[in-house]
Amino acid sequence: MLTDRRPTATFPWREWVPSIAVATVIAALLLLTPGVQNFTILGDGGYAYVRSGPTPYGYAVVGGACVLAGVLLGRRWPVWATVLAFLPFLFVAWVGGFVWGWWLGLLGIAALAALDGPRRAIVPAGAAFLVALGYCSTEIPAFLPIGAVTSGTGADFEVYAFVAYCLAIVIVVGVATLIGSVQRSRLREESVDAAERHALEVESLAGERARLARDLHDVVAHHVSLVAVRAESAPFLHPDLNDDAREVLADIAKDAREALTELRQVLVVLQRTSDESERTPQPTACDVDDLVASAVAAGQPITLEGAWRDIPPATGYVLYRAVQEGLTNARRHAAGSLATVRRTQTGTTVGFRMTNAADGGADPGRGLIGMRERVEALGGTMSAVVVDGEFVLDVAVPA
Repeated sequence: MLTDRRPTATFPWREWVPSIAVATVIAALLLLTPGVQNFTILGDGGYAYVRSGPTPYGYAVVGGACVLAGVLLGRRWPVWATVLAFLPFLFVAWVGGFVWGWWLGLLGIAALAALDGPRRAIVPAGAAFLVALGYCSTEIPAFLPIGAVTSGTGADFEVYAFVAYCLAIVIVVGVATLIGSVQRSRLREESVDAAERHALEVESLAGERARLARDLHDVVAHHVSLVAVRAESAPFLHPDLNDDAREVLADIAKDAREALTELRQVLVVLQRTSDESERTPQPTACDVDDLVASAVAAGQPITLEGAWRDIPPATGYVLYRAVQEGLTNARRHAAGSLATVRRTQTGTTVGFRMTNAADGGADPGRGLIGMRERVEALGGTMSAVVVDGEFVLDVAVPA
């Protein structure tokens, strides 16, 4: 929308082109207009001009600069631009006249403001109306390139001139409003087209992900399941295997089954499309209690301490996955031992410390590597070490 006037990183040339164009036209008119002169009305309806020295001419220069500055700022700040352009008219009674280009500057500010909506043009259009009213109800002259002119020599003619000025204000503001409406409509159409293109890209991506899920299911899952089946059936096909070989085959079967479980989870994510009925909310920090409760119900001894408050969804998701992976590691490497999860939160960080018995070092398996990547993606830290026969997992992310 064109109503957004916040400054951007690069200079908005497209937005400033109308202001620069209007200011250029008014500047050319001011340069062609002679300096303001003292103006005296003679009794017989004639006019006399008496140059008063450098002060009125300097006043014309300063007044023109104020008007041009107001025109340049009119589209962004129409009210303050109107105040700036109206300043020269406050000294008309002292000088005895004004430059007609100043009034044209007020009209230009009204037109520029109307590009972004007719309400923005109320103040500058009202100022232009007041100047026209004062000009047509008095004998104050306006200076043009052809010289000094007044609104007329009779009451009827002055009324006609005032009506003409009012019509000019209405027509200019109306045309500018129409142009701005057409521009906004075009921008809305471009936005709709961009949204349609994005929707097509999302649909194409969803189809590609669904195809990839089918390929993974048909090829990878099939072969991994064969590995698990062969490893499990090997002890029965070869009864003479020793205990070490049977243990290795059991580990292979176990890893294969775990790989299948993780692969199914990935397939579920890949198979999601734009159908909202297939989507479920992602777990957050509030779901850690349920996670621990389900693990305890399955027979894993766990002690949960501390609490978290007001955790953002993205941070809560990372913490949930980290606790989940930590409990999985505890079940795998220290089955039956007590796992203690102590939640911590300060003004700047939130995290937890998990401890459980451990016989060896903390090998960086796939789970720990994925956990570290999630934590570091949020600017957090993770450490997994073994201290005095106890595995210690520390996770901290910015709060």
